[in-house]
Amino acid sequence: MKKKLFLDTNVFIDYLGSRKDYAAASMIISLAQKGYFSLLVSSLSFATASYILNAHHKKSNEEIVAMFAAFVKKCNVTPVDSVIIDKAIASEFKDFEDAMQYYSALREGADAIITRNIVDFTSAKIDVYEPQEFLDMLMQQSRT
Repeated sequence: MKKKLFLDTNVFIDYLGSRKDYAAASMIISLAQKGYFSLLVSSLSFATASYILNAHHKKSNEEIVAMFAAFVKKCNVTPVDSVIIDKAIASEFKDFEDAMQYYSALREGADAIITRNIVDFTSAKIDVYEPQEFLDMLMQQSRT
């Protein structure tokens, strides 16, 4: 069975906005498209990305919609509903948004979360990696 990787919002935006860690995010997405694993992205990430891409990257609504239309074909979108929100409220996560992301990933059976903020997921019961760390681990595994 193919592993499921959950992309945190910051990695999703890195890719769409060609930000700081674009190369690592792009490589992960490319490997997923080649069938090495599947990608999960929270519906919440699309809303946050829309705001960030418009406000900070000056992307128009048309550009954002086009990026989303292309990206949604590369991933499975995980829901954030009242069950996820209730779990986030009751959680030990310090950041509510991270808790929603985590429980959305967990419900959809994610094997790992890819984020640039590992410290935000110290309560996670699944593996959490920074993008480059994840790629380095894959390289190490392919050598053995």
